[in-house]
Amino acid sequence: MAAPVTETFRKIAARGGTLSKNDWGNNDFLGVTAKVYKPHSVIGRQDDDNVEIFIVKSGWAILYHGLPDGERQIIDTPLTGDIVGFRSVDGPRLASLASVTELTVYEISSRELVEAILSEGHLGNKIVRSLARLNAILAEHLMNTGRRNAMSRTAHFLLELEERLSMVGLSAHGRYECPLTQCDLADILGMTTVHVNRTLGELRKADLVSFKGGHVQVINRKKLVEIAGFDNEYLR
Repeated sequence: MAAPVTETFRKIAARGGTLSKNDWGNNDFLGVTAKVYKPHSVIGRQDDDNVEIFIVKSGWAILYHGLPDGERQIIDTPLTGDIVGFRSVDGPRLASLASVTELTVYEISSRELVEAILSEGHLGNKIVRSLARLNAILAEHLMNTGRRNAMSRTAHFLLELEERLSMVGLSAHGRYECPLTQCDLADILGMTTVHVNRTLGELRKADLVSFKGGHVQVINRKKLVEIAGFDNEYLR
């Protein structure tokens, strides 16, 4: 039987709250066994009771809010190490979590996680930093859909993915795999799929970035950063 979540957290706190690579690589992490979901599975559904928090171990996911007319707004693309579903009060889920590729996640009881945070200061500090980073990401996404034009918002999002993936060793030299479809990008960027296709074409023709066959290549990062007004400080 796996150790209780709070007991595992105490062991982590005893060594300064640091999660080692071995901790993250194990299938039994924080006393919880990682679950594997097939592509296009719904892991947590909007409006269901928010009794579990998800931590992404590997794979790609989307966090989205369904609208009354059947449309959706993709809020974020949770990646390795991201926390999903943490709320300060009990209540329903505010968004759905679905896998894009095969997705491995740790599903942790909200109640036990809160108890562990309250009892272990080091852990609480790490969680607060993680949630602050998520809040900064969501603020930038709001800026994208509300104020940036099509070229700059698309460039900004592709640069953000590059930065976030590089932090977990999944991007190097401006290259990374991205399984998001143009339909996904449209729901992230608040654009139509036709507009996304045209904008990606314009970025490619300008020799700034290429997005083809699930692979992204940043060609001229300096110019792309300038167009996007991208400052990676919010991701740190």
